[in-house]
Amino acid sequence: MQIFVDRLNKLIDENKMSKYKLAQDIGVSKQAVLWWCSGVNEPKISYLKKIAEYFDVSCDYLLGLEDENGTKI
Repeated sequence: MQIFVDRLNKLIDENKMSKYKLAQDIGVSKQAVLWWCSGVNEPKISYLKKIAEYFDVSCDYLLGLEDENGTKI
């Protein structure tokens, strides 16, 4: 779970966006994104897919199963 938290926060920071903007764009509450970013809660698979598509990364990357280059870990 910590890998997901770290990578989600990194993507938000790298794209210089707010958690509120991400929430709006993928159709969830700001609180849901705050919980994901702090590790309190995990997204449903459907939202994991939306996050991956939004940031143009794979679900495997978000889950720590591959690195930034797409190499399986």
